[in-house]
Amino acid sequence: MRYHHSAELRQGICKTADGNYAVTSFTTEKGRKDWLDYALMYKGTHLVGRQWVVTAESPVLETLRKKLGGELQSGDGSGSSRASGT
Repeated sequence: MRYHHSAELRQGICKTADGNYAVTSFTTEKGRKDWLDYALMYKGTHLVGRQWVVTAESPVLETLRKKLGGELQSGDGSGSSRASGT
């Protein structure tokens, strides 16, 4: 696992049998929301919790969602996003 951190967030890159993914945790919900708003301007899906986000391919996110909970949120590249269940 590679690990990065700053005053606002911490990020770990994980390689497992389930697949590769990045976990980013935030010191505040606002920090998570600001980061996610920016990330969702680009195509991609993220698994989102109260103060954390997991970034990976969709099959990996589905597996992790069963373990962690959270909500899948997808960006379509236009700046809008959509959420799917918890």
